[in-house]
Amino acid sequence: MLTRVSEALVKPGREQEFVARVRELVSTFPETYDGLVGHEVLVDLDDPLRVRYVSRWRDERALENYAGAGWRTDPVTFPDEDEYLQRPLTLRHFRHVS
Repeated sequence: MLTRVSEALVKPGREQEFVARVRELVSTFPETYDGLVGHEVLVDLDDPLRVRYVSRWRDERALENYAGAGWRTDPVTFPDEDEYLQRPLTLRHFRHVS
C-alpha cells in the first residue's frame, strides 16, 4: 500500500474556502478511483494555512490511474487552485511496511 501526501500552503483568509473546495472535489473519489483505500483532508493545528490531502492506495497501478504517469512528481490540481495558494503544492509518497 502507498500513501500520497499533497500539502498546500494557503493564502491567509482563504483557508475555509480552500478546505471546502478540496472536500467537495474529493468526495466522489472512493467511487471513482478503484484502489483508493482511504483519504482525508487535514488542517495543521499549529498552522491552519497548511492543509494536506492524504490518500492511501492499494498499489502503484491504482495510484497511477488516479494521478497519471507522473504520479511520483506531479501533484493533481484543480482549475484556479493557484488563486488559493502561496506556492505550488508539495508532494510526498510513503510505502507501508508491516
